[in-house]
Amino acid sequence: MSKERAASASLPADRHLYIRQQLQLHGRVLAGELAETLGVSEDSIRRDLRELAAAGVCQRVYGGAIALTPNQASFRARKQEHQARKARLAATAVQQLQPGQFVFLDGGTTNLEIARALPEHLPLTVATNSIPIAAELFGKKQLELLLIGGSVNHQSGDALGTIATLMLQAMRPDICFLGTCSVDSELGIGTLQADEAAFKRQLVEQCGQIILAVTNEKLDTASPFQVAPLGDIGLLIIEPDADPSRLAHLQASGVPLRTAY
Repeated sequence: MSKERAASASLPADRHLYIRQQLQLHGRVLAGELAETLGVSEDSIRRDLRELAAAGVCQRVYGGAIALTPNQASFRARKQEHQARKARLAATAVQQLQPGQFVFLDGGTTNLEIARALPEHLPLTVATNSIPIAAELFGKKQLELLLIGGSVNHQSGDALGTIATLMLQAMRPDICFLGTCSVDSELGIGTLQADEAAFKRQLVEQCGQIILAVTNEKLDTASPFQVAPLGDIGLLIIEPDADPSRLAHLQASGVPLRTAY
């Protein structure tokens, strides 16, 4: 370590900045490695991580911390972001479908691209709690479209709450494309709001296979509300340029992975 870094490492603000940078680059940090790199005690690093966790930057895990997923903008804003990348994930996702299946499309902008990518010749029954996704599917005559009702979240455009959950409990879809805000090998999949997490947990219970198609930004991050462990995921579809260190954590977890092409 350079003398300049050794000197600056004695200042908590400088350590916090370095830790933030490492979280942004790699998604997670280890207290022992940070202590060695910065030339300070692990107690100092653990204190730094507690302060950063309190500030909403990360979540403490055994031996270190992982990045928290950023607060998400509205559905309308997000659907314009990384559209080509999401379409690439969607093209791989729809390859998992067979004629006649009962499919649930959870809310989310990547799942909107999956709705757009459904082949015109493929007959399916598709249920969704997402108004934008239902609007996209409306008029596709090869589909039987079922719309879950209930209280609508204006941020996401999803129907949630008691009515939506009761309607879902009467269904047994073969496949669910689940929306998520974060994916981590230890903490599983998560989301930002309690009512979203509750509905998604019910989806995991009701559906035969759970498939996630996720952009790189969500890998190795955490959210305030857990939905399910990675062991409940039947297939995780990732981008071809996923960060190798983040990918290694997922591979070690044993979750089935498929790279979009």
